[in-house]
Amino acid sequence: MAGFPGRPFETAETLLEYDPWTSMPGQLYDWTCSACSTEFVERAVSCSRGDDVYSNREAVVYAIGYPDNINGNIGLADASGSELQRVLLEQTGRYSDHGYLSFDEVYALAAQGTPMLMSGAQWYHWVGVRGVQGSTLWIANSAPGYKGIYDNMTRDDFARLGGFSVVWLV
Repeated sequence: MAGFPGRPFETAETLLEYDPWTSMPGQLYDWTCSACSTEFVERAVSCSRGDDVYSNREAVVYAIGYPDNINGNIGLADASGSELQRVLLEQTGRYSDHGYLSFDEVYALAAQGTPMLMSGAQWYHWVGVRGVQGSTLWIANSAPGYKGIYDNMTRDDFARLGGFSVVWLV
């Protein structure tokens, strides 16, 4: 079966539209970045839980598994993002993949318009990835300015804040 470039098993009927311009309001609690990023991807692929972003985010926190899998003491318990993958599958019906990717690998996926989220081991913060802008990753950041990162991440930022755990829809 023919598919889209980089997405060999998707057809026009199964491909969900991805809107990288989807809003990313600031997070209310410093430990909810993973829920905010997951909720961003859900809305960006037209699988929102409702009209209120903050209610949606609360629902995502509980879907991830509060307090065992996410809580105010440690944030997301499993930094790999495995619980985020489960939540995305349940909400969007889309499978995802996970890897510890290089800047070039993330950039290539982002340039294709692949819906994804990522977290750096030295950053301890999850963001959505909107796409690319020039030589940078264009991100959806619920805590703009955290460790000097706002809406774009350079190759140097990526090196400084990584290694990066990345979850992307396939």
